[in-house]
Amino acid sequence: MAKAIRARARAMRDSDEHPITHGETCDNAELLIVLARILEGREVERAFGSPGDWGYNTPIGRALAQKEAVAR
Repeated sequence: MAKAIRARARAMRDSDEHPITHGETCDNAELLIVLARILEGREVERAFGSPGDWGYNTPIGRALAQKEAVAR
């Protein structure tokens, strides 16, 4: 999950060369909301929500789904 988040940060930083889409901007805003939830004390898994919230085909969604599978 950390790798996916760092990749998003790099994409934002390099957006002058490779513009990001509106959807990516919305997801990045949601990541900031997730960070706020974590800082408020919410468990990481709960702060992110379900894998489907991010899309099972996205790196973050896949990481959340994998974490759920391991926990079971």
